[in-house]
This record gives sequence, structure tokens and C-alpha cells, in this order.
Amino acid sequence: MKPVLSTKELAEAIGVSESSIKRWVDDGTIIASRTSGGHRRIGFSQAVRFIRSRRSPIARPEVLGLVDVARLKEVPLEGGESDLLCHFLSEGMAGEARGLILSLYLGGESVASICDGPIRSSMSQIGTLWKESVDGILREHRATDICLQALRQLRTFLETAVEQEQRPIAVGGAPSGDGYLIPSLAVATTLLEANYQAVNLGPDTPGDTFEQAIIQHQPKLVWLSISHVPEPEKLVREWTPIIHRLAQNHIPLIVGGRRKDKLLLPDSPYLFAAGSLLELVALSRGFEVLSSGTPSD
Repeated sequence: MKPVLSTKELAEAIGVSESSIKRWVDDGTIIASRTSGGHRRIGFSQAVRFIRSRRSPIARPEVLGLVDVARLKEVPLEGGESDLLCHFLSEGMAGEARGLILSLYLGGESVASICDGPIRSSMSQIGTLWKESVDGILREHRATDICLQALRQLRTFLETAVEQEQRPIAVGGAPSGDGYLIPSLAVATTLLEANYQAVNLGPDTPGDTFEQAIIQHQPKLVWLSISHVPEPEKLVREWTPIIHRLAQNHIPLIVGGRRKDKLLLPDSPYLFAAGSLLELVALSRGFEVLSSGTPSD
């Protein structure tokens, strides 16, 4: 992707006249800077913000350096988004899969809706292939890596959009014994879009590592993504004191993931369950309002 665009480049990319781009810059619709010679220059993050607000396809994504999105023009796009993504992931079509996920985001979809929808649906279908095909595990592992690539690409977009120091910090990951990679990265990327600075500890993270991260980063929010629980009793013992300490410091803990209901965690007014990333966003925004002292509607 190009870090800075001219008005001509952005016009070519989205299929409008350069004079329209200049007018939108001058009236503040698009935020831009000027060179010493007076030429308008648009940062990539501002271009993305404007493109998402239009909610329309990009005419020439290659002008923006979005090669993966451009590759979608070379393949027939038949079926729904989830079916398309499942096909791309299953067949190892990495560029097309990344391009589809990125095009959904550029088209105005939130990270939460993309993860809750096409990514979750596709990975669920691919996760059953080991029962039906000898190469099912290969397809699942390959699809996981492609999804990780796409989510990291989205994180890059989001991290360049706003200075990280301006955001409240959220810390989280998956607990000991849980080696799933996608869920916690999806949470971190979702929280970035929700205006948090997300510190993702990743999979298979011991409780004492969580405690160290909480002490070091002083987060406003902690998340725990639970997709696999090999030893439920051990995990409850490990997390019970952490939950109590978080409550004492008025730090909310959001627990999510497909195995979250398998644990009998202790009651706490600062313990919340999220059944989806969209629920996670709603909870995180509520916490942000409460911590800022701003009354809700």
C-alpha cells in the first residue's frame, strides 16, 4: 500500500474526477496535507476512511497498492461472501482470500462483522474436512495461516489510523493449553477498531504471564479467548485469583470463545461473557463510556 496519495491517484482508484477529490479535500470531507509547493497529499489511513464511508467498490485498487484486492477481478465471484471465502481458503488461494476480506473492510464492513460472519463460517466448514478428506488437516492449517495474514493486514491499517498512545489499553489472549491462533488475534483487531490499544498475548498463555502483562500495561480492559480447555479445573484455579484482583482494581474481564461456557468461573461484577465479537464491541464501548465519566443515552 502507498503511504501517501496524490489527488489524482485517489481519483483514479475510486473512479471519480480529480476535481471532485480536490473539492472534498478543500471542504474537509477528506483530511489532507499540502507540500511546500501547495499540492494536496492524502495519507493512506485517511484515504481508507473516505473509501469506507462511500461503501462502494474500488475501481482500481492496484493504484493504492492493494494487489490482493485487484486479484479479485481475475476470478469469477459467484455465491455469497462466506461461500467465496470458504472456497478461497480451502483451495489455498491466499491472495484472493486476503483480497476478499480486505475488500469487505474497505466496503464499510466492521472487523467484528467480518470475523463473526465470513471468517467464522468458513473456518467452521473447513474445520470439518478432516472427517471427509485425507488432506483436511492440511487445508485447515493452510486456511488458518491465510486468515492470520489477513487479520494482521487489517491491524496494520488500523494501527496507522490513530496514534496508539491516545487509546485505552486492552490486554488479552488465550489461556494455558489453548493453542488456537485466530480467535485472540480477531479480538485484538476488533478492539483496535473500537479505539483500544490492543496487546495480544496470543495462544497458550499462562496465568502468571497475564498477571505480568496486567501489571506492566495497566489496562482498562482484559479479554480471555477460550476455544480449547484440556484441563477445566486447573484453568479455573489459575484464573480465580486473577478475576478477584481484576475486580479489586475495577478492571473488566470479557470472556469469549466457543468453550467459554465449559468453565465455572467465580462470580464477579467485573466478569462479562461475549457470545460474539459484536457483543465484545458493545461491552468495550460501554466500559469506555463509564471510565470517561460520560453519561450514556
